[in-house]
Amino acid sequence: MLQKERFDEIYAILKERNSATVQFLQKRLFVSEATIRRDLEAMEKAGLIERVWGGATIPSSVERDIPSFVRDKTNSEQKARIASVASGLLRDNSSIFIDSSTSCYHLIPYLKSMKQLTVITSSLQMMQLLLEHTSASVHLIGGQIFENNIMTGHVAVSSVREYYADLMFFSCSGISADGCLSSVESRVVEVSREMMGHSAQKILLCDSSKFDKKLLWHLADIEDISYVVSDAAPKNPDLAAVLGKKLITRPSQLPSRELDR
Repeated sequence: MLQKERFDEIYAILKERNSATVQFLQKRLFVSEATIRRDLEAMEKAGLIERVWGGATIPSSVERDIPSFVRDKTNSEQKARIASVASGLLRDNSSIFIDSSTSCYHLIPYLKSMKQLTVITSSLQMMQLLLEHTSASVHLIGGQIFENNIMTGHVAVSSVREYYADLMFFSCSGISADGCLSSVESRVVEVSREMMGHSAQKILLCDSSKFDKKLLWHLADIEDISYVVSDAAPKNPDLAAVLGKKLITRPSQLPSRELDR
């Protein structure tokens, strides 16, 4: 597990429990106690958490709408570039599914200028940002709330079936050379899969750190999606071949108004 992935997992645990001991985190993440202590030290320096005796907690001053680790400099820059390119696929008068991934937050600046836009999302945070910063008609699917933000469960899946969207923007935890898109969380996967089945175009926002990874839960296969928008091409020639013309890393590769109604 990469450090960024551990940061995400640690933050999610602290959000759910308010605090956790080093030993608890060690068992949940299957890493050494020394690794957890180094991670907590780095996260505290970044202002994400507050270390306490034997563990850590989240200080009340930490921004809750978008977790601070989302704005980690390196990943934020990658995601911002991806969103900038992916914005070329947006069209006025369209309907869009947006999943609960942090990559999609960076689309917000480009949604501000869109007209007659309808957005259906499974994220409470995304819903709030859309209401505050865009004129879109926003629909939040129902269901059980996971990690204080994500709508999940059979009710959420059933809610998705009430819609059909022109576009779907989503992300994953990994994409492997055999064309498998995977995730670390089954509850997110089931909702995203249903969104795919109700979308005309499926657009994966995937930063290059996720290349050549296969996690526990199968989300989709490369043939199931329309485009993969990333900040760079994969170094693995097998993965590059699998992605083929679906991979978009710069605006010049965007389809020519293909998604217009």
